[in-house]
Amino acid sequence: MADIDIKDSFLRLKIFFSEMTDTMTVIYAEKGIEPFKKPLLVTLPLLLVLYVGVYRPLSSKVVNAGYEIEKGRAISAGAGDYEDAKTRLAASQRRLAPAKEKDDWLNSKLTDTAKLYNIPFDGISEQTEEESGNFLMVSRQVQFTCSYASMARLLAELENSRIFLRITTLVAAKDPDTGRMKVTLKLSTVFPKKGGG
Repeated sequence: MADIDIKDSFLRLKIFFSEMTDTMTVIYAEKGIEPFKKPLLVTLPLLLVLYVGVYRPLSSKVVNAGYEIEKGRAISAGAGDYEDAKTRLAASQRRLAPAKEKDDWLNSKLTDTAKLYNIPFDGISEQTEEESGNFLMVSRQVQFTCSYASMARLLAELENSRIFLRITTLVAAKDPDTGRMKVTLKLSTVFPKKGGG
């Protein structure tokens, strides 16, 4: 029933505007623009005020809303990637040694691991530090003599550390007299720089 009322109202409006246009055309043909001057002088400023006061602000709001919708879509499209990157960054940061322990951490790791496999060091170098962006690569070199099995266990322990460690140099030679391994090992790790991201 409502559908019939809407169609009927639309048809009446169409007929009304059609008749009004016909009437205006007849008046213009007979008398020219003179009868329309006064209504136009009142109507045009009113239309201008409506355009400036209502239509323009609304259209700019519609355009701004369109930009906001597009911005929201772009953000939502990248949100998953951002969350994945944030998770990977957090996992990587958990693998870094604590920055406050920079001066002693690598030495402690080397000596504790060597004690675990009963390997005494013949020599241990000073710690070297090298900056790279917001990170600091710290290295230390050690020399020791041990059995091949002890060396293999020590290397496996260092390489499987929860904290990021890298054996950057390894020189091992078997002593023909004793059958033991003479090893020079350089171990490196990475610390976040203090004040860096």
